[in-house]
Formats: sequence, structure tokens, C-alpha cells
Amino acid sequence: MKSTKLFFVLLFALSSSLFAQQKEDYSKYPGYFDYREIAGLKNAELLSEVYLEETLLKMVAGMAQNKSDDASDMIGGLKLVQVNEYKIDKNDISNMENSIDVMDKSLKSKGWDRIVRTNNHGNLANIYVMKNSNGEFEGLTILGLSKKNGDEKEKSDQYGKVTCVNIVGKIDLNKLGNLTKELNLPGMEKMKGKEKKDE
Repeated sequence: MKSTKLFFVLLFALSSSLFAQQKEDYSKYPGYFDYREIAGLKNAELLSEVYLEETLLKMVAGMAQNKSDDASDMIGGLKLVQVNEYKIDKNDISNMENSIDVMDKSLKSKGWDRIVRTNNHGNLANIYVMKNSNGEFEGLTILGLSKKNGDEKEKSDQYGKVTCVNIVGKIDLNKLGNLTKELNLPGMEKMKGKEKKDE
């Protein structure tokens, strides 16, 4: 419901000062991913940023409870949701593709399982999950690169857009659709209809 999403956005704005005082070190959680490790993003232009900490997520879970118990349970078990979108200059798209390949190897060496890898005409999307010793999912990361045209009539005005999604906490992959619907997160459409691929 749009009113719920609007209320959620207002809560996020009003709570920003509170979070500044109660910043938690989320890097201690196995499911955390630091975008700063991606070399190709150092000079990229940040287009949008979402950073939702546990305190706010629990408030959202309370609002969602009357509408969907699945969504409420899912959101309530999360520690952090962060989404960053970056604009990549057309001359740096190739370097960004290489950076994603390097990060792919790095993530897998750190225990992340890649469950989806797509490359459709240069539009890339890699999806990773982190599991604990009990086989439960406690982290999800999405790295996506899409090629855009600022003006369809002017093909030289090409650029790349990188989407980085990281969700930390208890994750039920079967309920991710509910999470996406409630939080309206950019980049999460890459999860729709994806089947596990072992590559």
C-alpha cells in the first residue's frame, strides 16, 4: 500500500539523527559486504543510497505485521539493508566489468555462494548468499551493471549504472518477494524468477 511506503520514508527521514548517534559496526556480521572493496567504484558518481539499520527495520516490521506476517517476520530478522546505485562513465564500463569479475572471485573466496550469474548483452547481474554452519542464509549481495543511454537519439551518450545490494541478517529466500514489495528496493527485481545456478 502506498501509504505504508510513504510512512516508511518519513520514518527514515526523521530517524536519521538517531542512527547517527547509535551507529553499529555491521562489518562484524558474516553477511555484511563493503562496497568500498570494489575498485571500479572509487571515482563513480553516487546516484542513490538506501541505508536502513536494525532499529528502523523493526519499526517497519511492526507496520507490516497487520498486512503480511511473512513480510513482518522477514524484515524483523534483518540487521541492515543497504542499496547503492552509481553512474559509471562510458569510458570506465570495461574497467567496471573487470572489477566485478575480481570481486566475484573475492566474494567466493570469503565463503559467499554465487546463486545467479547473468550476462545479457553486457548487462551483468551476480547474486550471492552467505550461509552459516546450519545452512541458514544470513546475508545476500547483488552486484549489477547495466548499460544506459541518456538520450536514445544520441547513442554516444552512453553510461553504465552499477547497483549494489546488501542485506544482512536472517533471510528466507522464499519471502524475498514480500521484502521487495514492502521496502520497494532498487535492484531487487533481479531476484524475481531466478533459479539457483551452480557455477
